Amino acid sequence: HGRHFYDHNAAVNPLFEACGRIVCYPSAPPNERCWSRWQLPEADQYLADVIEEIEHFCHVNPNDMILGGHSMGGMGAYHMAHRFADRFASVLASAGHWDFACWRALMGTTLWINQGINDAILFRRRHGTDVEFARLARQRLEQAGVPVVYREHSGSHHLCDALWVLREWLGWCRDQRRDPFFPHVVAVTPRGLTPWSDWRRHKAPLAAYENSTDFHSIPESPHARWVTIEGVGRETILFDMVTMSDCRDEVEDDWSNFRLTLKRKHIPGGIAEARVREDKAIEVMPRNVTGFTLWLHPGMVDFQDVRVLVRGQERFRGPLRPSLATLLDSYLRRRDWGLLYPAKVTVADDGTWESKDQLNVTPRY
Repeated sequence: HGRHFYDHNAAVNPLFEACGRIVCYPSAPPNERCWSRWQLPEADQYLADVIEEIEHFCHVNPNDMILGGHSMGGMGAYHMAHRFADRFASVLASAGHWDFACWRALMGTTLWINQGINDAILFRRRHGTDVEFARLARQRLEQAGVPVVYREHSGSHHLCDALWVLREWLGWCRDQRRDPFFPHVVAVTPRGLTPWSDWRRHKAPLAAYENSTDFHSIPESPHARWVTIEGVGRETILFDMVTMSDCRDEVEDDWSNFRLTLKRKHIPGGIAEARVREDKAIEVMPRNVTGFTLWLHPGMVDFQDVRVLVRGQERFRGPLRPSLATLLDSYLRRRDWGLLYPAKVTVADDGTWESKDQLNVTPRY
């Protein structure tokens, strides 16, 4: 949750107590310069530490973890859904906002979105977590082919206005498990929201005014489920970026005409999209990467005849031998006992992956 949410909540806590899960309320790392603190780089490591401690002391199934956030936590949920899509069985983003997104990075994880229509209230509450953020996220997720469950209610910003959504999500999650062998992975680096957006002073994220170099305030994220990006090339990849219209506090027409604009941001980053076909061959489409590694398990492919195609060209075919060292290396990528793979195949750029230069213009970064 956001600030001022430290005390016992008589409405929300009983839902968690009845759901049969071990529930943890982590607190975002402090930072005097940032109020969207779940998007800070150190929050990733902190959340991984929390998960590791819960697993150690409570013997939790690593494939049966869910994440939910509301308000500032909703912003963090949008961010962590990008950073840890391969970690959770489901993520709930409630009354949040986002500035940058690469929605295909969430492939394999169902995102629930909970949003009140009356989150912004004329002359009383600004548009920082306006319903239009949720509506646009839903639209872009559906267009990306990522599973999303959308719940819109007539309430305002308070989580207690939609306890039925929280109850429904917790019930739905009883039968959901993360699939470490999910056959479609979109690895993207870097990915996530920027930590330096401030909707109180700026109608658009601060990063929207910056050049592409400043996007590196979001750390690299080379690992996604069973794919690792080994290096990034000299080109860019395309992200969604959202900006807000001007809305002066005292001008009713500005409130009535408020809108979000979907723009694009060219990011110095890379993508490796991999699919396991029905015949167990693996197809990979790299974009601005210099190489990638596929971490494999007998539950995914036949180790006696592993076949990897890159942009339609066969780059590997043959048997693989399971290795304990490889298994341990796969753990160290994410410190996740549920993402264990005893074999791997690494493929490097053969000189054909880079795009043809039609313009010969030097990038700003």
